[in-house]
Amino acid sequence: MNNLSNKHYRLRNEAVLACKIIVDQKLDSGPFGNVSVRIPHTNEFWVNPQGITFDQLTPDDMLRVDTSGKILEGRHTMHPGEFIHREIYRLRDDVNAIVHTHSENTSAHSLLGCEIEPYTQLGASIYGDQGLYLGFTGPVRTSSEGTAIAEALGKKSIVIAKNHGLFAAAPTIQAALWDMIVADWASKIHITALQLGLKQADKLSPEFMQKSRVEVRDKQHQFMWQSYLKKIKAADVKEFEFS
Repeated sequence: MNNLSNKHYRLRNEAVLACKIIVDQKLDSGPFGNVSVRIPHTNEFWVNPQGITFDQLTPDDMLRVDTSGKILEGRHTMHPGEFIHREIYRLRDDVNAIVHTHSENTSAHSLLGCEIEPYTQLGASIYGDQGLYLGFTGPVRTSSEGTAIAEALGKKSIVIAKNHGLFAAAPTIQAALWDMIVADWASKIHITALQLGLKQADKLSPEFMQKSRVEVRDKQHQFMWQSYLKKIKAADVKEFEFS
């Protein structure tokens, strides 16, 4: 029996809800992808296991693990993506949630090995807040590879892993999920711009970049979380709290 509070189990439920939203938005990638939330003031976090797709995931399937890789609660096998999550949590005390899925747009953009350009306010909202990891070796299976991706993230909110996909790291699951969705939209716009023959976006001033960040990300992530919850609740997802 553990001594976690109901609040900490609510965080677990929110991580699963994020997975359901990802499915609803058609951004999931079958057996691949990871979502996690840190248990506040600990070295522990909830993360989805291996072998269960986001659409089938329930709160009881989630694993509670620590940053050494030990499973503290849960009956399933650890997902290899946990290597990356644990190293990000180790290096970033301010990060409490991580969202990673191989969506079509972010995966395609990752092939370019560059930051998502500020072609619109979506790209402008994340421009300058993206790290790049160029050391692709296939699926991550060691802590050292996880550390390399975490170091590429640095103090930023997003890291683009070339030939792989995108990780969004934030203080809350709501913010991390919204960053992932915004980045997916901005990736599609970037790819379309290249197809149109545009090589680079016109750069905005730091002031206007910050304006985009505040208006698109800071002011919208909680609102959009509630909007997405209403939609999946209407689809008869019954096993969660929607508070």
